[in-house]
Amino acid sequence: MKIPCSWLLLPLCAVASTAEDAPCAHSGAGETRAVSLDQVGKAQEELRNRLTLAWDKSARLSAAGSYDSGLPGCKTRRTVRLKTRLPRDLCGKTIAFAPSDRMPEADVRVATSARRIAELHADALADPKLIERLGIRCTPTLVRALSEVELELLENP
Repeated sequence: MKIPCSWLLLPLCAVASTAEDAPCAHSGAGETRAVSLDQVGKAQEELRNRLTLAWDKSARLSAAGSYDSGLPGCKTRRTVRLKTRLPRDLCGKTIAFAPSDRMPEADVRVATSARRIAELHADALADPKLIERLGIRCTPTLVRALSEVELELLENP
């Protein structure tokens, strides 16, 4: 009986190979932590809910549709100064927050409402986070960037 050559090489290869010759090595690099599948599931569900809310909100905007930021109309004239950090590019500039059809002159015009987005007479739509950061309480409001750290808000200019 003749033994195939490949069978003779098998023991030789087994003796010659070592753990260092393994096809891949996975050494522990970095910090490891235990993972809770329940927490992963909750995080995924929270992310799904956030994306759904963002998608629903973005789906409501269309060129033919209207827009309203929810800011009330200013009842009185008021001037407020506040401290907040701004990009250097905005120093000396004015930002108007007003309805699209009654937009005052400004370097940057932000619409707080519009009958039709396609007929927008502004540079941007009012974003809730921007409104909050700049302290906008009502519309129309003219924001003057006095310096990199100071704003002046003119409500009902």
